[in-house]
Amino acid sequence: MAGNIACLRGWHPALARAELSALFPDNEIKPLDSQRLVEVAGELDLQDAANIIQYSSGIQAILHDSVIIDWSGEDCLDELISKVSQKIENSGKKGSFGVFHWRQEGKINGLSGSKIAGLIGGIAGRNGFTIDLDNPDNKLGLVLDGSCGKVVCGWLIDYISQEENSNTRRATERPFFKPISLDPKLARLAVNLAGGPLDEYAVLDPMTGTGGFLIEAGLIGRNVIALDLEQEMVDGASKNILWALDCEEISQIENVEIIRGDATDLSNSIPKRWHQKISGLVLDPPYGRNSHGSLSHFELIKNTLNSFRDVAADDAAVVLILPIQPLEVKKLQLEIDSQEINLLHGEWNDFKQMLNDCKWNIRGLWVEHVHASLGRLILHASNGPLN
Repeated sequence: MAGNIACLRGWHPALARAELSALFPDNEIKPLDSQRLVEVAGELDLQDAANIIQYSSGIQAILHDSVIIDWSGEDCLDELISKVSQKIENSGKKGSFGVFHWRQEGKINGLSGSKIAGLIGGIAGRNGFTIDLDNPDNKLGLVLDGSCGKVVCGWLIDYISQEENSNTRRATERPFFKPISLDPKLARLAVNLAGGPLDEYAVLDPMTGTGGFLIEAGLIGRNVIALDLEQEMVDGASKNILWALDCEEISQIENVEIIRGDATDLSNSIPKRWHQKISGLVLDPPYGRNSHGSLSHFELIKNTLNSFRDVAADDAAVVLILPIQPLEVKKLQLEIDSQEINLLHGEWNDFKQMLNDCKWNIRGLWVEHVHASLGRLILHASNGPLN
């Protein structure tokens, strides 16, 4: 048995793995041969895990008490059916039963998920279960991963059958928007990476603009504080969160606070009740036509990160999203000491030195390809000790 296996979404598996680690901080995340399959080692609260899947961006499903078979031929079918049969017989479960199967990263030659699901359904029927493929009491997941030739079968803690249609939340659909905006999937993942599991702590977006991070945090019920120096942006972000949550007044949304304030003077901009109660900062800094103020981009980020220390929790994290030149060789994740990064604004080594001076320690670097002349660097940093 392989314990708990998480299936990650395909749009950016490396970032999804980082989000998984942030949302399950008490568990060890162990890689498997596939970029979209990982083991979540250790005990899980199954209800908490189900809730996390629902508000995550990159987690498709988690299978509990799983069997993993390295598929090498028809002989493996007997092994799989034998192990799954034992699982069903010894489960102690009753009621209705359904098998949910899907494949990812291509096919496994000669293998049919529907055929295996039918065989498993027959076993369940002989063990007294009634078959219900719509809303069964007990769900068994079956995943066929073509990239590594593995078949995984386990009890589904929860499962999102297809990617949520985040297109309806894109900037162009909102009542107030500017041309440059993050994909909602990336915005939600950044919020979760910075904030970790949902709790009483808040995530801060100190330059909210049109409110992309704000919307994603608000939709999942996370406490969120959004600031902007420009009243136009404060008003626009307010319109967008009301639209996203289908509310009439901001006062109806208990987990959201939108403030006109200075990202470089957070202790005076944010209400005292939130000081040391902010677990994460998400920042997509404005540049060019979208920037404001007289500070250079490095000075703006540096002053914001230093200011964040005044209000952040001791173990706070930061997620920065920075425009870069596309990599010569496409990669999803970079080593922390990578020299492949070419920022669109400034030098990477200078930026790293600035982070070091601010006592923020880089924990991870990921890249999103946007188009032929633009990429995004997603940087995750933790609060380092002060000298």
